[in-house]
Amino acid sequence: MKHMKRPWCETRYRGNLVDMHIPDWNSKFLSEFDSKTYVDMLEKAHVNAAYLYASSCLGICYWPTKVGHQHNRIKGRDILGERIHECHRRGMDVIVYHNWWSKWAYDAHPDWRFVTAKGENTADYLWTPGHYGVCCFNSPYSDFLIAQIEELCAGYAFEGLWIDMIFWPYTVCYCSHCRRRYHEETGKDLPKIVNWENPEWVAFQRRREAWLADYVGRITATARRLKPGITVGYQFAAWSLGWICGVGSKFCAHSDYASGDFYGGAAEQSFVCKLFMHLTEKPLFEFMTSRCPDLNDHTTMKSRELLAAQAYSALAHNGRIFFIDAIDPVGTLNPNVFDELGAVAEKTMPYEPFLTPDAKPLADVGIYFNFESMINPKDNGKPVAAAGAAGVPLTAAITNIARTLMQGHVSYGVLTPKNLNKLHEFPIIVLPELFMIDASEADALRNYVQQGGCLYATRSTSLLTKDGVKQADFLLADVFGISWTGETVEEVTYMAPTPGNEGLFAPYTAKHPLTIKGAQMKVKARDSAHVLATITLPYTDPKDPLKFSSAISNPNGIPTSDPAIVLNQYGKGKVLYVAGCLDCMEHDAHRTIFRRLLDTIAPQQPRLKTDVPKSVEALVFDQAAEKRLIMSVLNFQADLPNIPVIGARIAVRLDGRRPLKLLRFPENTAVKFMQRNGYAEFEIPRIDTFLMFGLLYE
Repeated sequence: MKHMKRPWCETRYRGNLVDMHIPDWNSKFLSEFDSKTYVDMLEKAHVNAAYLYASSCLGICYWPTKVGHQHNRIKGRDILGERIHECHRRGMDVIVYHNWWSKWAYDAHPDWRFVTAKGENTADYLWTPGHYGVCCFNSPYSDFLIAQIEELCAGYAFEGLWIDMIFWPYTVCYCSHCRRRYHEETGKDLPKIVNWENPEWVAFQRRREAWLADYVGRITATARRLKPGITVGYQFAAWSLGWICGVGSKFCAHSDYASGDFYGGAAEQSFVCKLFMHLTEKPLFEFMTSRCPDLNDHTTMKSRELLAAQAYSALAHNGRIFFIDAIDPVGTLNPNVFDELGAVAEKTMPYEPFLTPDAKPLADVGIYFNFESMINPKDNGKPVAAAGAAGVPLTAAITNIARTLMQGHVSYGVLTPKNLNKLHEFPIIVLPELFMIDASEADALRNYVQQGGCLYATRSTSLLTKDGVKQADFLLADVFGISWTGETVEEVTYMAPTPGNEGLFAPYTAKHPLTIKGAQMKVKARDSAHVLATITLPYTDPKDPLKFSSAISNPNGIPTSDPAIVLNQYGKGKVLYVAGCLDCMEHDAHRTIFRRLLDTIAPQQPRLKTDVPKSVEALVFDQAAEKRLIMSVLNFQADLPNIPVIGARIAVRLDGRRPLKLLRFPENTAVKFMQRNGYAEFEIPRIDTFLMFGLLYE
C-alpha cells in the first residue's frame, strides 16, 4: 500500500512569522518591501514552515482583494503571491496568516463593532487606545471574513491557513447582533451580572463558547471544502485568560494542531508544551514566541542562549519552535536577526532526524483541568464590567503545580477533557481546584480510580456542575471518602499532621503546622478514610482589624478535628483529598510536602530518577516503531548563559524492555549504562543546554 504524505505540520520543526501590522497613511510605509529579500531572510534562518501575512490586525490586505481593502502603499502588487512563490521555489511550506481583528472593517462599518457592558468599543479600551478594532462574531463581519478566506483559497496555492486573535476580546459583547441572537435563541435579554452558581448566567457563557466554536468550525469547513488536505489552525493562547475569551475544548477541536504565542520562562514553556502535546489533533504542536523580549520591543534581541533554550525546549517536547519577528514600517527586515535565528536553527537541526511525530510521551503524573473551570467564584454577584480583576485561579494553580513537579523531576503531562480516555496512561492524576465538572468527567475519574489509578484532588472540586448547579455534596464524594459540610471563614489557615503522619510534614508539627494562604473546605471523613492532617485556625479571623493575636502575622491558635488531608482507598486505587490549596503555594516547603504526598499514593517507582538541579528537565518518549526510547535533557536556567551541570546521573525505568544499546544523538556515539533494579542508569559528564539520547530495546 502506498503511504500517504504526512501534512506539513507533522514534519516541519522550524517555523517563522514576520508581523506586518503596518498602516498605510504614510507614503514611506512598505515602500522598500521586496519579496525576494524577505524570503532570503527566512532562508538565512533555515525556516521550513513560513507563515505569510495575508492581512494584519488592522484588516489591511497584502493581496489585491475584491473583498476589503488592499494596502495603499504596495501600489496594487500581490506581495502575498510573490512571497508564496518564492517560498515554494525554495522548498518551504507556506501557511497563510489571516487576522480576525480588522480596524478597517471596524471603521468602515460601525454597526459591526464589538460593544462592552459599558458601551465601549475595542478602540476605546484595548491595549493602546485607537489602535485596535474588533468586530463581533454575530455581525455581518463574519460573512465578510469568510468571503476573504474563500478568495484566498481560490486564488493561491498554500499548505495551511492560520487565524490569529480569534476570541472574544477580553470581555462580553452587548452589541445589537448579540442581543438579537440571544433573544431569538432564548427569549431573554443578555445577563449583565456574573454568577457561576446561576444556571442562566452559565447558560449564557456556554452560548458564547458555542457561538465562537461554531464560527471557527465554519472557517475550517470553508477552507477544507475549497482546499482538501489543507491544515487549518487557530491562536490558542487566549485559553489562559479564562472564560472571558470563550476558548474551550470545542474551539480547539476545529484546529488541526495546537498553536499559540507565549512570553514567560522555562516553567511556562514546559507547561504549555505539555498541554499542547496532549491537546493537539495532529502530531507536532507549535510553541510560538518572539525573537525580541516582548512584541512591544521592535529592535531589542533576545540572547542567542535564550533563543536556543526555547528552541531546544520545543524540540525536547517533540514540537515545533516558531519565532516571531516584526517588519520595519518601510518594509525591511534586520539581517542580523535572521543570522541569529539561523545560528540557533543550526544547533537544533541535527536532532530532527531522531524525532518522530507519533512518539508517545511517558510520564508519571497527569495534571487534569477543564476550560469551564477557568472562572473565579469571587466574581459572583459582580457586574460584567467589574469581573476579572482577581484573575483566574486555575491558571495560577496548574502552572504552579507544573513548576513543583518540574523542579522535583517528576515527569508529568497536562490533560483536558479531550484526554479522558487516556487517564489510565498516568499512574497519578492531579486535580487542582476544578470549580466545575460534568458527569462524564466524574464517571471517567471514578472509573480511573476504581481500576487502580491514584488521584490527588483539591478543595471544591466537583461541588459545582458545568451548568451552574451547586451540589449538596461532592459529585465524587464516594471517591474522595468525604462529605462536604462548609468552608472556613478564615482565609489564613494551617494543616497539622495527625499522630503517625509527622514524617510527611516534617519539619512542621501539630504545634507549628503548615501555613495555607486561603480558606479550607470543611469536610467529614467517611469511616473507610484515613485523616493525615487536620485544620488549625488562627486565634481570630484575619479580616477582623481590631481583634488579633499578632500585629503582622496570623499565628495558629485553634486546633480543630476537621480533616485537612484525607487518604481514601477506592476500588483498586487511592485518593488524596486536600481541603486547602496546598498545590497553589509557591514556597519550597509546600512544594516538598506536595511531592511527598504524591509519593504516598504512587503505585510504582518513578519513571525517571536523577540528581540534576531544579533547572534541568528530563523527558522520555517511546518511539515504539523504532523500538527506541528518546531521552532529552534540557538545562534552562533563569539567568543565561547556563552554568554547566557536571557529573549528573539519570536512570530510566525499563518496564520490561530489554535494553540493547544507549546512543548519544546526533553523534550516534555509544554511552555506557548499567541495568539495575529495573532501570537503565547512566552518567552525563556535562550538560550545557541540551542533550539527547536514544535507548534501543527489544
